[in-house]
Amino acid sequence: MIGIFREPRILTLALILPWFASCASMKPLSPSDAQKLAGKSIVKVERSKPDFLASTADKAAVAGALGPIGSGISTSLMTEEGNSIVANNRIEDPANWISEELLKKMERKHGMQRKGSRRLSVNKTQEIADCCRDADYALDVATTGWSFSYFPFNWATYWVGYSAQLRMIDCKTGAVVAQDVCGTGLPEKNSNSPSYQELMRDGAARLKKELKIGAQKCLSHFQAQTLGL
Repeated sequence: MIGIFREPRILTLALILPWFASCASMKPLSPSDAQKLAGKSIVKVERSKPDFLASTADKAAVAGALGPIGSGISTSLMTEEGNSIVANNRIEDPANWISEELLKKMERKHGMQRKGSRRLSVNKTQEIADCCRDADYALDVATTGWSFSYFPFNWATYWVGYSAQLRMIDCKTGAVVAQDVCGTGLPEKNSNSPSYQELMRDGAARLKKELKIGAQKCLSHFQAQTLGL
């Protein structure tokens, strides 16, 4: 049984580890930097969808049966199923919605001008700045984890996790003027916790709803705590 419980803990850690990193990396937009935003241009950074992990007890049992080798096989199976669910149900990366909502608020509050979007694979801040020289700033919101998993002591009931990272970069200098992370973590099981079938029903409508709830939490956090919007 220990092996079966291992996978939910792995997924939980994958979603909450960014919070530990935030102790060192969190940087709210300062009042002085906020004053410089008036009328400036900003570009939206877009990224390819990350792997989605769909953890079910049958796949986690592979890890329990085969040990370390099984853990790798299990994770591969979860990723394959998760990416298939995302593709077949046309599930959008929540980071795009978070970015759009933040940009709308920045336009209203600071009068910032949109300069379109750039689809990037680079992660270093200077590399991002180099790709966005025609704008003053770049807003980079990326999904760092999205998944669903069964509750360890109730394999028929599931929870959905989401985490994201935000960086706002000065495209002229490569400096990070604001950055933060946000995530949902492992919730308490309740009478409304869905089954696998409920998550997948009607084009994965419940899964999309739970991801939107996680994205809304991150939007609220980034808006109030990071960018002061």
